[in-house]
Amino acid sequence: MEDQVIDLKDIYNSISANKKFITYTTAGFALLGGIYLLFATPTYQSTSLLRIQQEKGLGDSLLQTVTGGNSAMTTQRMQTNAEILKSRNVIIPVIEATEEPESDGSYPEYEEYIKKHVVTKPFKDTEILEVAVTADSPEKAQKVNNLIVNGFISRLTDLSHDQQKQTREFLEKRAQTSKQELMEAEDKLQKYQVANQMYSASDQVKAFTDKVSLTDKTKAESQLNLDTAQASLSSINGQLDSAGKSIADSPAIQQYKTQLAQLVSEKASYLGKFTDEHPKMQEVNERIAQLNVAMNEEIQRIINQEAPSSSSVQQELLASKFKNEAIIAAERSKLATLGAMENENNKTLSELPAKEQGYVRVKRDADVAQEIYVMLAKRLEEAKVAEVMVPNEIQVVDSATLPEKPIAPRKALILAVVLILGFISSSLYVIIRDFFNKKIISAEEVERLLEIPVIGSIPDAAKKLDSYGEDSNTKSGFITRMKGLLWKR
Repeated sequence: MEDQVIDLKDIYNSISANKKFITYTTAGFALLGGIYLLFATPTYQSTSLLRIQQEKGLGDSLLQTVTGGNSAMTTQRMQTNAEILKSRNVIIPVIEATEEPESDGSYPEYEEYIKKHVVTKPFKDTEILEVAVTADSPEKAQKVNNLIVNGFISRLTDLSHDQQKQTREFLEKRAQTSKQELMEAEDKLQKYQVANQMYSASDQVKAFTDKVSLTDKTKAESQLNLDTAQASLSSINGQLDSAGKSIADSPAIQQYKTQLAQLVSEKASYLGKFTDEHPKMQEVNERIAQLNVAMNEEIQRIINQEAPSSSSVQQELLASKFKNEAIIAAERSKLATLGAMENENNKTLSELPAKEQGYVRVKRDADVAQEIYVMLAKRLEEAKVAEVMVPNEIQVVDSATLPEKPIAPRKALILAVVLILGFISSSLYVIIRDFFNKKIISAEEVERLLEIPVIGSIPDAAKKLDSYGEDSNTKSGFITRMKGLLWKR
């Protein structure tokens, strides 16, 4: 027997013959959909927009000579802030403030709550972060959104205060030491001037003293940057997990570090020779900036490749780790160059008369101590202000909205889907049922299967009688009884 095939005509006939069944089934689906919509809890969504500006605080001012930024770091910072917004310290207090506890006193699980109710969406190439929160009422959605945003800002404030506190404590120690060194240097200068009756120097000695002081001041500032980077690296290593500590940078980053150290050393060699506006100084500054951009891109690539499953916070710590290592390498190279310049200055100093030598030394120590103390005092004041102030890099562009309509369930869409689903499922049922029906239902099938002509067909009398309805059945029964009586006679 040939395989049974259903063509479009068969499908149409099957659907036409069972249109009542299909209609009733589709109506049943629509009824179920209506019942669901009647009892389903509506879901409302409240949205707010935040502007997250790139931080330019004290840490950046200390290291601005060897750092650079790019869009990848901006994206990473946005992701980090989005993770902080959804952190336990922000969300759990919101859950406890807005959700009803269970009979055992427990609240909804943190992970489940985040998946169901909170969505963050950073807009590409912007500083805008959208926060969307869902709840079962408009007022609750708006309230939860406001609580999350306020909690996020408070959490950033706490993190910023902790970071600035560490910076302040570090600078306080250095400032106290620097103040003591300044007092000692000024005391030595005063005693030397009184003892040698030398209160001013010749123009040549004064110019040399200024050159020596500039070299020593730059060296002291470079040493401060090195100490700051080392302290930051130590803090980062303490926060990184074991997996993060084991991730090494690439040969490309090592090459960038070497090139950066060479350029910083070259820039240091121009000290006292060229101003910042000189073409050579501008050229080396531009090359340093380009190298920093390339190095930051390579750092981001390594992090995405070696630690793709890490949180955004861990990834930012890794990026800071690599950057501080580059800063340390650059400052060490710079200190080596400045050390060579200092040796050269000392050689020149040894050629001066003894009286001038002593004056240059004590005057240099006093000038450098003064510059360092002023620099530390200024940065200490910045750190104190930064510690107590609220971070202003987070700005609320649009406050949480009060939704007017629920976003779910979507009644029109659900009704359309259940109607289509009911029609398709019932139609498929009757088509498949007829397809597996092995009975011969038409003369065409006889001719096709048996390959013989059909001369005629005998109608089904029972079906003909059934088609007359109730009246026809009554009449047919009467005629049958009459025939029975006549036959008996």
